[in-house]
Amino acid sequence: MHRVTAWSTVAVATAVVVVFIALLRMDSCADAALGEGESVCTSGPAVGVPLLWWIVVVGTAVVAVAIWNAVRAFRAASR
Repeated sequence: MHRVTAWSTVAVATAVVVVFIALLRMDSCADAALGEGESVCTSGPAVGVPLLWWIVVVGTAVVAVAIWNAVRAFRAASR
């Protein structure tokens, strides 16, 4: 049963880290001088969109493998 706990912990920890990184935002504003144009603000993921997608894909794969191994360990322990 220790392997089930270990793989479950890996799955949960990976999911928490990926969600934290996905929700971490970076905002920036360029303020114009009074009466001299418009202020512009941008917002996006702190790590950038391409890296965020890579982190999500790899994190999903890690969670899937961890769940697969947890189920296999549970079935093996049940025999």
